[in-house]
Amino acid sequence: MKMSPLTKQLITESFLKAAIRAPSRLNLPPSSLRIALEQLCKLFPQDPSVQIRSLRLAGLRAEEIKPQQQSTQMIFHIHGGAFYLGSLNTHRAFMTQIAARTQMQVLHVNYPLAPESAYPEPLEALYDVYNLLLDQGIQPKDIILSGDSCGANLALALALKIKQEDRPQVSGLILLSPLLDLTLSSESLRYNQKHDALLSIETLKTGIEYYVPSAIDRGDPGVSPYFTELSGLPPIHIQVGSKEILLDDATRFKEKAEQAHVEVEFKIYTGMWHNFQMFSAWFDEARQSLADLADFAHRLDQD
Repeated sequence: MKMSPLTKQLITESFLKAAIRAPSRLNLPPSSLRIALEQLCKLFPQDPSVQIRSLRLAGLRAEEIKPQQQSTQMIFHIHGGAFYLGSLNTHRAFMTQIAARTQMQVLHVNYPLAPESAYPEPLEALYDVYNLLLDQGIQPKDIILSGDSCGANLALALALKIKQEDRPQVSGLILLSPLLDLTLSSESLRYNQKHDALLSIETLKTGIEYYVPSAIDRGDPGVSPYFTELSGLPPIHIQVGSKEILLDDATRFKEKAEQAHVEVEFKIYTGMWHNFQMFSAWFDEARQSLADLADFAHRLDQD
């Protein structure tokens, strides 16, 4: 018997709340949570039509995921995980889906995680990778910076650092379910806390405590890029689910970016939770999000 979309969604949300959100509220060590998350992410199917190659960049483990045909554009993706979770293993299947849908090369890396490496170490490590790509002859116009959750924070912070250091800028930014305000002042943290099936406020608070040194204010633009000057950034594509506790991080940033005359494409997906894009094997909304992401990337490639 075929399951209705609503039933499938309710079952998935119940599973995520029990398997991910509930344990995140316990005081478990990061190492245990990392192992558990990697095991859960084995449920996501990899797209068999792409090629995966392991490599090292600027001292970091990385993977290059390529479609069968040649592509000129690279998506440099920074994984999420509240700054202390996530890896090549948790996001590999998702990266294969992006590579297959866009037919572009995807690069993702194991950047240093908190609490072992607090700000600014992860950002500096990613900046070193970007400079290495330029040194290898890759053109900035052929690089799209992408990130999900805290990875979107780091992607935006990296684009801002590139601007600050007067380095050649990437062609565009893709921010998926972005965490951009570490002061946790977004109203959706409260009104969506019972609706977001995957991300809890407790996870955010833990990750922020690990990532932000005590000497740094959590409203500092280096850790909360929402609060920085946004003019001069490349075009940005933002996706967020209507049930996310980070809904207002995305909405408020979109408004601020538009005020700074940055080109912004903003998409809300009804009924979706945090990082819903990773569930494209099962949900139409997630498949649509990949199609929207690909359309944005292809427009950049034509410009």
